Amino acid sequence: MYREIGSNFWLNCEEQLKQKEINLEFLNMHTIDAAFLSRGRSAITFILNQIDKQEKVAVLPPFTCHTVIEPFIDAGYRVYHYNIDDNLKIDEKSLLECAGRYNPSVVLVHGYYGFNTLEHVRDTLAEFRKSGTILIEDITHSVYSGYKHMEADYYMLSFRKWTALPDGGCAISTEKKFHSKPYTVHHSLVEAKQKSFCAKFRYMEENVGNKDDFLKLYNEAEQMLTDEKSLFAMSPASRLYQSNLDIESLKETRRKNYHTLFKGLSKIKVISPVFNFLPDDVTPLYFPVYAQWGRDRIQKFLASKNIYAPVVWPLPKQCENKVSPKVLWIYEHILAIPCDQRYGDEEMQYILDNIEKYNSDEMIEGRC
Repeated sequence: MYREIGSNFWLNCEEQLKQKEINLEFLNMHTIDAAFLSRGRSAITFILNQIDKQEKVAVLPPFTCHTVIEPFIDAGYRVYHYNIDDNLKIDEKSLLECAGRYNPSVVLVHGYYGFNTLEHVRDTLAEFRKSGTILIEDITHSVYSGYKHMEADYYMLSFRKWTALPDGGCAISTEKKFHSKPYTVHHSLVEAKQKSFCAKFRYMEENVGNKDDFLKLYNEAEQMLTDEKSLFAMSPASRLYQSNLDIESLKETRRKNYHTLFKGLSKIKVISPVFNFLPDDVTPLYFPVYAQWGRDRIQKFLASKNIYAPVVWPLPKQCENKVSPKVLWIYEHILAIPCDQRYGDEEMQYILDNIEKYNSDEMIEGRC
């Protein structure tokens, strides 16, 4: 049985890396200024601090993380949500109705899992900007995809979702220089994160220690991140790791793993891929699927085989009773299968073998 597939990243803390700066040229976008912060949520807060609007009204995605919503609420915004469909594309009619009804000062959009789910509303978003609405695109899921992002006033992202970084987010401005950038580093958080990464590396790669030890370290570090109230700068350690990241290898491996999973899952009934095609310009964050019957059941089964498929995302409390039945269905059925650069054909086949076994068991039980 595999020791673990998915869940927290790990890091070889003894690896020697070259000292260099993070280069954002791979984003292929017009940039006036960038600020590197400790996390994606901080990047949103930082951007909102730059915006001088008397009317604080924001329109956000209905399927999103609570860490996207909370900075707006904390900044005093009234928050509303447009609709999306089950292929995770914005319902353009709903977006226009939302804008007409609430006259937002800020609209935030983001794609999903690396796929270009925004292209069909490019012109509509451009019209919002012409009318004075500030457009923010969260490019966390699409940062390593090659397609063109929306023409936005600001972009933000979290680097931490893609690899082992103690901290790391970024805010980008396309119109003007930022003011009041943070320069203080949350050193205790960075140290706690590095300890957890290194402990898991020793467990995974050197068979040293036990799972409870590194999980305790991870949980302690994540609690520090949750409790973080001030804006902190991205640490030198994370800048070093990010600047040395082999982006081309990351892209190639994730795409290859995605193709392996897609081909192997073609006849499985218990789950269905959210996206039925992997375009050449997409780098997937996960292999997202809809669990047709009993998501919790298949998630627990996979976990029993040391395959950790997260729910990205659970329904935020801020969205309870505020999203459409279709969006609620997405929250209740979506599951993210790992396909990242830590793994190859052997791990993907192990995932497929276990999903096939689960599918067979479900058919025998008459659930599908």
